[in-house]
Amino acid sequence: MDIEKLKTLVRDNPVQAAAGALAVLLVAGVVAFTIYLNGQGNNKGFAVEGSRLIVVKDGMTTADIAELLHEKKLVKNPAAFKMEARWKGLATKLQAGAYQIDGGMSNQQIVDVMVKGRIKQVRFTVPEGYSVVKTAKKLEAEGLGSADKFMAAAKDYAPYPYMQTDDSNVLFKAEGFIYPATYDFPVGISEQEMLKMMVAQFDKEMQSSGIAKTVAERNLPLRDVVNMAAMVELEAVFAEEQPKIAGVFLKRVAIGMPIQSDTTIQYLLGTQKEVVTFADTKIQSPYNTYQNPGLPPGPIGSPGLTAIKAVLQPEQTDYLYFVAEKDGHHRFTKTYAEHLKAIEEIG
Repeated sequence: MDIEKLKTLVRDNPVQAAAGALAVLLVAGVVAFTIYLNGQGNNKGFAVEGSRLIVVKDGMTTADIAELLHEKKLVKNPAAFKMEARWKGLATKLQAGAYQIDGGMSNQQIVDVMVKGRIKQVRFTVPEGYSVVKTAKKLEAEGLGSADKFMAAAKDYAPYPYMQTDDSNVLFKAEGFIYPATYDFPVGISEQEMLKMMVAQFDKEMQSSGIAKTVAERNLPLRDVVNMAAMVELEAVFAEEQPKIAGVFLKRVAIGMPIQSDTTIQYLLGTQKEVVTFADTKIQSPYNTYQNPGLPPGPIGSPGLTAIKAVLQPEQTDYLYFVAEKDGHHRFTKTYAEHLKAIEEIG
């Protein structure tokens, strides 16, 4: 439409022209507001990783929910969340209940989840190599329970004979027997019940994989196998190296040489140090495999099936040493002199 025709339209049809202009303004306003909501509703730069269990109680307002989500590091801008809910006409439709919200979800996605209603299960993953303490802290961080209660439950929980031990140095009898996997827990489940499910899954995997039968036929204590496998799991960045690492550790035990695994130092320190120092290796503790020959008092984490199988089927070599390369692989050597040279070359 050229300018003269536009002038004619305005002169001959002023009402129609005004209505058209208003419509354009409204559309522009809606587009601008939508862009604003989408921008403010993007929580990826603010939200924590992983999922969080959020419990919305009866009587909570949209503002209350927005503040709760902000406190849990899931929503960047509480005001924008309230506007999102009201814009979609859902402010009064957010239902009370428990919700599992993934970090990084947008305001629109969170609103959609809450409109659908409460969840009946919550999902939780135990990564391979995780200790009781790390699992407990992860549970609490995701809003699924109390870390202290989970650790208290794990202290003496040993429902299967192979878990039993009289060693007073063992911190948690359940250590090593929490199977690393993804679980779907009923909402409101207790810490004790979570632990029970995890340990039961470990026993189930031992039976179905044939590992329980193998250790029985070879007259091997499953607890000792898991103990060794936990160190192998935590030492190996790449699964293909697990049998070789297991072979080194088993060879050392056979000749009475200390295992000298940094993973046990990390466990007794209770923190993940990037570099274990010489002073750390001198710490007096039954878990210090630099100072004590043989296995530590108990497992230091939960090994996966591949690590357990690696201990049962280790790679037979003449290696007694290994050191980590920059990319996470290891360089294996036969003598201490070769080991020192490898350390110097890697830097």
